Amino acid sequence: MQMFVINAIVFYIGAILCRDGVIDIEGMFKSILAITFATMSAGNNAAFAGDIGAAKNASKNIFEILDSEDEFQRE
Repeated sequence: MQMFVINAIVFYIGAILCRDGVIDIEGMFKSILAITFATMSAGNNAAFAGDIGAAKNASKNIFEILDSEDEFQRE
């Protein structure tokens, strides 16, 4: 429901800007398309935000392993 309301507002504002000659219809549709895809990408990427802590811990463990002294090097 919110998506439709937001789309209606965006198209309404775009129509006013087209009427006043600020932008043309092609520019309005390109802008709406760019904003829509940007928000969709941001929403999809937000799903991975919970994995950031696990990724930091994994990278810390990897660097600890890489920095540790190898058993074969001690001899």
